[in-house]
This record gives sequence, structure tokens and C-alpha cells, in this order.
Amino acid sequence: MDIGFGKLQWQCRRGMKELDFLLARYLRERYAQASSDERADFADFLELPDPDMARYLLAGDVPSDSRRAALCRQLLQSN
Repeated sequence: MDIGFGKLQWQCRRGMKELDFLLARYLRERYAQASSDERADFADFLELPDPDMARYLLAGDVPSDSRRAALCRQLLQSN
């Protein structure tokens, strides 16, 4: 099941401006071209608490799950 774009936009609004920027940029610039698996991974990632997201996207921790690690690379590379 694909989550609506508006709901994803809302879920990209986090408690940290840095996370907001990375998540919204990915949604705006890459999400439309992403595979259905990557879209599902992104929706799942948005369910994480902000501190976990910050560890992966800002502090450089690499998730042990390979799919989540690949998504984090995409989030950080979206330009």
C-alpha cells in the first residue's frame, strides 16, 4: 500500500530542522522515481523516533539492516 504524498510530507516534519531538510529533500527530489520497495522503506523509516534518525543521518551511525542502510545513503545523497 502506497502512503499518500501529503501524509509523507507531514511525516517529514520532525523536531530537528536538519532532519526536516534531509527528509523533505528526498521526498521532493527522489521519491517519485524510487522503486516501490524503496518507497516502503522510506515510509517505514519515517516511523523511527527522531533520535534514531539523527544517529543514522547526522551522526554517521550505519543501520545494521542493509535496506535501511541503503535508504540512509539515498537520503544523504539526494541533491
